Amino acid sequence: MDMETIRRVAGFARIELTDDELKGFKEETDKIFELLNTLNDAPACDSFCFDPVGVSDSLREDVPVVNDNIAEMLKSMSTYDGFVRGPKIV
Repeated sequence: MDMETIRRVAGFARIELTDDELKGFKEETDKIFELLNTLNDAPACDSFCFDPVGVSDSLREDVPVVNDNIAEMLKSMSTYDGFVRGPKIV
């Protein structure tokens, strides 16, 4: 950006700048534009393609199991008179 453009933009913003301040702004805007121009070198991507962790499907296949031995199941549960006890509801 040239000095005249910076002077005009400062005028639109109603900011009075000295010649030293104009030079400082020119140096800063040149650095900013240089940094922004590095984005032109970035590869183009049609979709969002950022995957920092690499998530994969880690689910297991569900296999139905029939357990016909009711007495064996009830041994591992809290029971009373053949009924399964659950937590007290308050």
